[in-house]
Amino acid sequence: MKHIFKLWLAWLIYTNISACAIAQGTPVSAGGDARGSGGTVSYSVGEVAYTTKKSLGGVVIEGIQQGYSTTELPISLLEFSAFAKDKSNVLLSWETASETNNKYFEVERSSDGRFFSKILSVDSKGNGTITQAYNAVDPFPLTGISFYRLKQIDIDGKSTYSKSISVNIASTTDTELKVYPNPITSILNLQVDNAVAHQFVYALYTIDGKLVSQQKVNSNTTTISTSGLVSGTYLLQVKENGNLKKSFKIIKN
Repeated sequence: MKHIFKLWLAWLIYTNISACAIAQGTPVSAGGDARGSGGTVSYSVGEVAYTTKKSLGGVVIEGIQQGYSTTELPISLLEFSAFAKDKSNVLLSWETASETNNKYFEVERSSDGRFFSKILSVDSKGNGTITQAYNAVDPFPLTGISFYRLKQIDIDGKSTYSKSISVNIASTTDTELKVYPNPITSILNLQVDNAVAHQFVYALYTIDGKLVSQQKVNSNTTTISTSGLVSGTYLLQVKENGNLKKSFKIIKN
């Protein structure tokens, strides 16, 4: 009986040693390497799924290399730009290096860069790996700074977004005030553009704040006589509905 027990014990020890040897062996995987007695394995490609087996004499960890799960991007966007052609049109353009299952694009616009809404759509020119160029026009751009982005829609309804870009459109009603000539001799002209002239009042002061003349502006170009003024520096203020719009330093020769 003792002899049988010794044989069983010897067999058990041999089996456990063999298990540990598997753990400390040299794993081989295409595209990777192994180093050290502990069997450290590194892979250049793929994911490794591990399973652990335990026995009385040791622990065996087996690794199986699996390919990474990949998702092919619907488009490869090279460029997306927006250009204020004039105060009433924004030209939008973009290019793709490749397209896969792409159905169409939507151009979205926002006034704050957070909340976007669709303004137009453009069909895909076809799937493939050749460069495709697209152009679109926003005929009713927002005044001031606005933001644009592309929304790409797959044939299965899934969508992706580009980064947003900004455009600044100056207001067509921005008031432009000019005075000429300066320095002056006997006549100073005040010109008001892109505004209703009768909303303005000008006031001419000496450099120490004494009022010289004041008048309501009745036309887009107002002539101010300065022939009776002594040579020196003056200040012309233009107010709109009681609020200061602009100040000019005037030199009288």
